[in-house]
Amino acid sequence: DRMVATAVEVARLSVFDAVGRGCCEHVPVELRSGDGATVRLRPTGYQFGRGSGQPGDWDANWLMVRGEVRPPTGASWSFLDPCLTTWESAELEAWLHAASRGEVQPSTAPREDDGLLTFTEPNLAFSVQGITDSDVALRVHFSLESAPRVPDSDSAPELYEHFVALTMTRNDLAAAAESWGADISPFPQR
Repeated sequence: DRMVATAVEVARLSVFDAVGRGCCEHVPVELRSGDGATVRLRPTGYQFGRGSGQPGDWDANWLMVRGEVRPPTGASWSFLDPCLTTWESAELEAWLHAASRGEVQPSTAPREDDGLLTFTEPNLAFSVQGITDSDVALRVHFSLESAPRVPDSDSAPELYEHFVALTMTRNDLAAAAESWGADISPFPQR
């Protein structure tokens, strides 16, 4: 007997295998702009194995996030850092969906208290630069461990100062939100 697996079956087996190991190896969410800029984000697992077992324990809910960033010009970089909690990951999914529907107010100079989606650890943030009937121009902001390394620099940029701008169709952004939802599903709040 010969077993033949379809692409869907193989994908399901890959996700099952990744969940079984506590790691998520399927395709990361990809935010891609027409100018070549790309941001890939993928939760890889919980930062700490089991945590305290108390519901809502912060330490039990930190997710390791791998990021791969290619700006339209300049050097690419990557990071791996526990920069989102399980509930912040769900908040990001909801925000991406809202942005794809044009429900996030654009801002020219986003700040923590105005137009910027921020998280407990200030490594990542998101903002909308502009919206048209078919496209969304968004920014992914990088700080601290998630920011690119600047050799021979004595000063670090301000929080959220460094960002990659991406213009995507609303449909592509909605698909990215769905992909992020699938990526975080193996890592529920504990």
